[in-house]
Amino acid sequence: MPLPSHNRSIRRFFAAGVAVLALVPAAAMTMQATQDTPVSRPKSLLPDALDAPPAPVAAPIAAPVAAPPAADAASGPAATGETPGAVPALPSLLTGAPTNPSGPDPFATAQSGGDIHILGPLSVAMGGYGMDLFATSNGPFLAALANRIAAPGASRWGNILLRRALLSESAAPVNIAPADWAAARALLLMHIGEIDGAKALVDAVPVDRYTPALYRVAAQVALAAADIGGLCPIASTGVALSRDPLWKLAVGMCAAIQGDDITSARVFDDLRGDEETVDGFDVRLGERVATISGGAGRATNIEWSEAPRLTPYRFGVATAAGVAVPPEKLAELGPARFGWLVRAAGVAPEVRLVSLRPAAVAGSVSASELVSGITALSPAEPAEDSAAGHLRTAFAGGSEGDRRSALMAIWASGDAADGRYGALIESAMAAARLPVSADSVAQSADIIAALLSIGDLDGARRWWPVADKAEGKVRARAWALLATGAAMGSASGFSVDLSAFKDWRSAAAADPRHAALLMAGLAGLGIAKGSEWDGVRAELIPASATSWSRAIDAAATAGRGGEVAILAATGMQGGWRDVPPLHLAHIVAALVKVGRGEEARLIAAEAMTRG
Repeated sequence: MPLPSHNRSIRRFFAAGVAVLALVPAAAMTMQATQDTPVSRPKSLLPDALDAPPAPVAAPIAAPVAAPPAADAASGPAATGETPGAVPALPSLLTGAPTNPSGPDPFATAQSGGDIHILGPLSVAMGGYGMDLFATSNGPFLAALANRIAAPGASRWGNILLRRALLSESAAPVNIAPADWAAARALLLMHIGEIDGAKALVDAVPVDRYTPALYRVAAQVALAAADIGGLCPIASTGVALSRDPLWKLAVGMCAAIQGDDITSARVFDDLRGDEETVDGFDVRLGERVATISGGAGRATNIEWSEAPRLTPYRFGVATAAGVAVPPEKLAELGPARFGWLVRAAGVAPEVRLVSLRPAAVAGSVSASELVSGITALSPAEPAEDSAAGHLRTAFAGGSEGDRRSALMAIWASGDAADGRYGALIESAMAAARLPVSADSVAQSADIIAALLSIGDLDGARRWWPVADKAEGKVRARAWALLATGAAMGSASGFSVDLSAFKDWRSAAAADPRHAALLMAGLAGLGIAKGSEWDGVRAELIPASATSWSRAIDAAATAGRGGEVAILAATGMQGGWRDVPPLHLAHIVAALVKVGRGEEARLIAAEAMTRG
């Protein structure tokens, strides 16, 4: 049976998004990492079945430039895209219960022949990391790692690194079907809040090249994006592959979208009579979409009290159908929701407004999108003491003092650690316009932190002559930020040696953990090396090896940059208080070794701001 074609006009009607927050491949996202004590031994973060670096893969596929690679004895059938199953079965989108898709082989008919070995919207010219990023890695190992990451990590810049790696135009790794690799990448992007990028990857694969894993991930991505039209090309085959009732609901909704009201009515009538399989609340939500699309008299009132929890299906269908989800239920979607919400035109402006700053902290929103989003979603004439009012003054205040005061008001609005970092990102573009002046000496460390939060290394360096004259803790904070983040060298009297480190530790009154994070950053960057550092380095980050540290070290030594990015993400899960300084040292060193030195510095500087 031929697959249904896109109804592009209706799909655009249901697709979430808004011009002000359109996706751009920005290099402005972050992550975070730490541990409770610098000497604790972290638990392995590798998959149970892969609790060691993978064995070297014989005869890896070289990154192709134009034509797809030929299948050979080393790559086997995986190179042709016909070996499904590298991504584990996912829970039902309706119930959360595990499912094992089964059914007829969807690849029995002739395939399009389109090359899906190379996928990704970011070319090198657009900020991607290159065609060979994953080509020599073991695909099942990477997919298993990707499936262990369920939320944005601790570091904004770690998340940016991961996002850019996953979106890079690159060849698939070995021993995995390219469509399964696309599924693993898209699922991880969705889990870190990058929904537009996940959609771009899924949409790049022709439907006749899908594997069962990609069918399920494509459905998850469509629901997270509130894009019901995205389900329509795959709904019929989804019914054949899986018993998940999501697919029958999708068939009913898509029949109505495509103008087949009779089929839609029949499907929903059958589902209403099958209450053991599908909840009546989910059927009524689906009927709401059918009604909007032209089916008359099918929808009933939606009472959220009948839904004990918010599932991806309920979020996506309700948002697409214009049914407001109670704000108190949104937290059930997890921390990735902020990246989804800011892109969803069907979500109330006030919900999107409060989601902007957490999305920026997680790296889903750039600084420019954050500022423009606050402007667009706030009242046309904002109060002076509102977020939009402070931003307007910070950018265009009548005097330098007014602009500085507005920056300070923005920083004070962060009511928690992540909120404080979000405020720094929000203020960064305005801070970059502030003259480097001794009048701002007391604020110099905050200005430097704000500039580093958006990757403005040159701007941060310019503030050292001012920060050098600041009182003890302000100067110490500025020194640590610039020592890790800005590659100052010996410019302007700036030095990074053991004596300067000890002076910082004393002036900052740093606790052992914060001192360990700085030592980890400096060691990873290759600064804290040599015999004179040995004693302090051994005190703060005692040498130890784990399966995770061996894996990331081996990947870096072999030049497997994409593998390093994913392993770095597994090492920075949770909040900054959850990631050991030892992890930070290995992550920074590995990134430097594979040519990602700037990202390494920004992650190390972020640890000084947030750790």
